[in-house]
Amino acid sequence: MGRPENAIDFTVPARGKLALLLREVRYEAGLTYDELAVRTARSPATLKRACGGKKVPEEKVVVDIIQECVGTRRVAEGRRAWKQARMADRGRYDRDVGHTRPDLHCSNRRELTIGLANLYESAGAPPLDSLVERAGGTWVLPRSSAAAIINRNMLPVSIQQLVAYLKGCGVPTRVHNQWIYAWVLHGGRGHQRSTKAGKSSVTQNLTADLADIIQTGTIDQEKLNSILRNLIVLMPDPATHARSIRMGIQTGVASEHELLSVTTQMVGVGVDAKELRRARRRRSGSLFMDAL
Repeated sequence: MGRPENAIDFTVPARGKLALLLREVRYEAGLTYDELAVRTARSPATLKRACGGKKVPEEKVVVDIIQECVGTRRVAEGRRAWKQARMADRGRYDRDVGHTRPDLHCSNRRELTIGLANLYESAGAPPLDSLVERAGGTWVLPRSSAAAIINRNMLPVSIQQLVAYLKGCGVPTRVHNQWIYAWVLHGGRGHQRSTKAGKSSVTQNLTADLADIIQTGTIDQEKLNSILRNLIVLMPDPATHARSIRMGIQTGVASEHELLSVTTQMVGVGVDAKELRRARRRRSGSLFMDAL
């Protein structure tokens, strides 16, 4: 009979909870560490350390243990536990600011900087190379820029770089606009730096998006994100239409009527009201045009 396992180290509670989860799935599968080592192609010592609670194992080790013991049933739970353990182990997550509602909790540049760093911590602080790869590559998010954002030394220099960072941290697309809005209000420079030619390009993109909506009578999340970003860049003062923009930002779904109402007020966009009325008649059966 083998000697009993050492007690789990709960010095860092989240780390201990992860170790407990890993032991639970191993007990459920009835596997010894040697048997599990064969299945996962890892050493018994590595597996024992992962289940001990003294250190946070690699995410891949956590997933492999769970999958080999109980299949995919508890993998999502394991990933959440691993992220919580990483956050607690690193001790860099600022709970006063959080990371879930930047439109509510980031009221100035400093808090936005902390909130963006918190996103990285909440994602389990992945290696920089992995973060940059998920973001779309170094051409859109240089490794040095990612490191500076994580270390609270800078904000993204553009909306494109901000969105790339959000993707790298695994932030759902439906909440990207909350971060974009906070970035513009509290230190983002994209709308302030826009040249006349740049704004003309943005206007063309916005007009094209609207034309597509008028033609099809529908709007999806990707199109909504595109329109809101272009609107923000065109605004001389992002707070001018705060209410109308917030309705899309806070819920992730905008009223097409309000969206077009805001757009038609923007200088240089100029959507023809007669064309909208004609489109409404043409697409009278669509949900989008019924909202006009």
